[in-house]
Amino acid sequence: MRMRVGVLSVVILFLVVFAMGCSKADAPKPAGTPVVSAAAEGKALFEQKCGVCHDIGRATARQETKEKWTEIVKTMQGKKADWIADADVAKIVEFLASEHGKK
Repeated sequence: MRMRVGVLSVVILFLVVFAMGCSKADAPKPAGTPVVSAAAEGKALFEQKCGVCHDIGRATARQETKEKWTEIVKTMQGKKADWIADADVAKIVEFLASEHGKK
């Protein structure tokens, strides 16, 4: 009987330690990890999404206000359903306004 209790205690202890080990949080990212800006992410999305239909050089040859870029991208978003998500629109507009906005 004592042997069963001892073995059962060891097994329970092992399971508790194992469960605690599995529940560790991910280690924080090192301080030197680069952060991708919204404009940089927007440029990648612009090339990926808008570059399918437009020559990138032609599309970025103009300079517009942030409001006008928003209007243009929203118009393009409406042309093909589910191609450009609302969150992506904001990033694309941020890129266009920062790189190709009216000064």
